[in-house]
Amino acid sequence: MSPETLAHACTALADYGPQGSDIWVEGHLGLGYRHLVVAPESRYEAQPLRQGSLALVADAILHNRDELCEMLDIPAHQRPYLPDSQLLLGAYRRWGTECVTRLHGDFAFALWDGQAQRLFAARDPVGARPFFYAHRGQCLSFASNVRGLQALADAPFPLDESRVANYLIWPLNPVEASFFKGISPLAPGYSLMATPDGLSVQRWWDPRNVPDVRFNRREEYVEQCRELLERAVNDCLRTDHPVGTHFSGGLDSTGVTILANRLLRKQGRSLDMSYTWAPPINARYPLSDSQWDERRTILEVCRREDISCHHGIADGSDYAAYCARDLAVEGHCDLFEELPVMAAAASRGTRVMLSGWGGDEALTFTTRGVAAFLLRSGRWATLLDMARRQAGGLRRWRRWSRFLWQEGCLPFMPDSVYARFSPYLNTERLPQAARSSFLSQYSSVEVGRGAIWRVYADPRRIQQALLDNGHLAARMSAWSNWAAPHRLVYRYPLTDRRILEFSLGLPRELLWQEGTSRWVYRRAMQDLLPARLGKYDEANERKRVDQLVECRQLLARQARRGAFLAPCPWLDVNLLHERLMAPPDSDPGRAIQEFVPLEAALRTWHLWQRYGAMDSQAAATY
Repeated sequence: MSPETLAHACTALADYGPQGSDIWVEGHLGLGYRHLVVAPESRYEAQPLRQGSLALVADAILHNRDELCEMLDIPAHQRPYLPDSQLLLGAYRRWGTECVTRLHGDFAFALWDGQAQRLFAARDPVGARPFFYAHRGQCLSFASNVRGLQALADAPFPLDESRVANYLIWPLNPVEASFFKGISPLAPGYSLMATPDGLSVQRWWDPRNVPDVRFNRREEYVEQCRELLERAVNDCLRTDHPVGTHFSGGLDSTGVTILANRLLRKQGRSLDMSYTWAPPINARYPLSDSQWDERRTILEVCRREDISCHHGIADGSDYAAYCARDLAVEGHCDLFEELPVMAAAASRGTRVMLSGWGGDEALTFTTRGVAAFLLRSGRWATLLDMARRQAGGLRRWRRWSRFLWQEGCLPFMPDSVYARFSPYLNTERLPQAARSSFLSQYSSVEVGRGAIWRVYADPRRIQQALLDNGHLAARMSAWSNWAAPHRLVYRYPLTDRRILEFSLGLPRELLWQEGTSRWVYRRAMQDLLPARLGKYDEANERKRVDQLVECRQLLARQARRGAFLAPCPWLDVNLLHERLMAPPDSDPGRAIQEFVPLEAALRTWHLWQRYGAMDSQAAATY
């Protein structure tokens, strides 16, 4: 490893740490680090950290610092000045590779043990911090971003066409998988070991191995839930910089926003700003009479808690610009409305943004699988009450009988039968711009729809599948990439490992209590949450259609100028060109659905122009 090559890679990742960088090279080994101050103690970071035969680089914000300090016998007066990298190194000295099981927080790190002649790396259970690696021959490289690996490589990484096919076939199932052959993400909850004998990757945290949580009284679950929530949110507030939060008006973001604001006030601080994608209330998007207009919740909470809110400003031009971004580096994540949020937060000097992502997979998991579980366990009275409430009364027999079939009986059917009656959108049935000759080469991908696209007769199995699916890590990696130029770090308190394990261990019957879903969370937060919460409303849907129409108009103008006619072996370019110029369907729902495969085709067209065409020319020249 040459210092020049490593320095070049560090420069490629300059966005991740504009407050200094350093490298360490010794023989064939090299570690590089970019510095960004987030938590107070992080100002004392000096990485790569070297102690004796150990060397470490880490992107980590640990939650259980006090607990680790106690176990490692670190004096109280030293703790405020002890960065997380030193805690990680101390944990490795004490417990070896098992140290990772004692860590709570967001982390991705790599540690060279010169005495054992091994490199050990690990990533947190949900992938809040990114980690990509490449193994070529005897060379192992890793980085927080694909660009870092590209800068380290002697030769370009070729595109992985099976990954392209997967994206074109399943554009609504984002997974954290590289579009380059030879580059892989270290999966959440996994560790990596490299020795002279080879490379091994193994799982250190598995949602299937979480023990049951059992108390004598229901209220004990509620009390434990509240305690864990306050601890997780408080841990995410460890920064001297301004803090922002997502605020959609739903259960997750509303609870996180209120808790964050109140905990900050106890410290003599305040929440700087909350951010919603919902449009501002104006003539185009008036406040609806419906109780489900999420902006009612946002207004009520902001007035009560004295919080300011920044409303969604993303438009069709943002959408069109997003479609042209680097898919191979940023990954498969279509939440483009966050991009203007990041810019707005950065203009205020915000360093930490709290998000409620991950709640739906764990603590605020809904009732998927609960009806089938009730049927299987013989709790028919509860099942009938659930069907009645979901249908709006027993007199609506069509609704409750459909509910019993779809949610109670269908989950017991094999996949082939379930697929025929699945309520989920099947993108295969939407008009494609991909070449059938290309997709036919990857028939295994075509049948490889993820486990999350069906309901099982066990809600815990669905939660486990959701946490295994990779969409959370894909989103978190993409947002880490997008946020880096803004010196912004996203924190996800509802994915705190202690909360995940509590949620996964809950008795299944607690998912539906007193005629409501998400009972434990609702009860734990009942003194903070408004009486009614709304997250779906006409204004938001109208805004989505407006964004889509404006985006389509911009793309159509570009298409008329011949912008998308350059060849791409994966796509029928003429068909893509034709569909980009066609007006969207008059039905808003259909217009949004039909753009799903079109957006995927457009992004892969840009991917080919950025990398594939260059590879093809290089191969032809050779």
